[in-house]
Amino acid sequence: MQRLSKVSGISLLALSAFLLLAPTKTADADVKVNGLFGTVEIISDNLNALPQWKRVIESFEEIAIEAKKCDLKIEDCQSQQMTLWRAKISELRTSGKRNQVQQINRFLNGWRKRTDTENYAVSDYWATPLEFMENGGDSEDFAIMKYISLKELGIPPADMRVVVTNDVLRNNVHSVLSVRIGNGIYILDDLNDSVLNESFAQYYLPLYSVNEQNRWAHIPKTVSVGQASKGTNKND
Repeated sequence: MQRLSKVSGISLLALSAFLLLAPTKTADADVKVNGLFGTVEIISDNLNALPQWKRVIESFEEIAIEAKKCDLKIEDCQSQQMTLWRAKISELRTSGKRNQVQQINRFLNGWRKRTDTENYAVSDYWATPLEFMENGGDSEDFAIMKYISLKELGIPPADMRVVVTNDVLRNNVHSVLSVRIGNGIYILDDLNDSVLNESFAQYYLPLYSVNEQNRWAHIPKTVSVGQASKGTNKND
């Protein structure tokens, strides 16, 4: 994950302004007052400010091809991880959404955790699903793999977001997947096998979030003195 030398009200606003001011297709950005984790959200349909996420989206076709090969003939599965993933997807196809979300979160949380530095010798790299299968990854890579898994199980991309947050409890930048089921928003986290309603994960302060259609900048309505003074010098 990308490091933040200091997360404060000022730095959050600066990041939000950066995302907002990037070119957009629409003349006016949409603003939602009661957004994810209770923040003010600024939405854009232009993903050009997030080239790593665009590269990941482009890779979805590649994993779909490999998955189809594996489904048709197990001997053609690219790896043991691919075989296990396809078996889990097949197992969950007829399950309800809540069970799918819970099972995918728990299943993928057992995969290998490695930092971007260990895998790619860079501080910030968003792995494609196939790269994650081969190398493991850090929090945003887990969130991406959960996103593509639930998408295949029929959950619309519009109901999901990869959310990059400041974890104010652990003092680092951490990514999760948010999923809307009915009127609730639930958080899938590689640090927790339980799927929590967002109201029980308020220690995450969202910086920005993305899906295949949009990106959102998040501005907290209030930033406590403790949060504002706390530095985030660690990656996960």
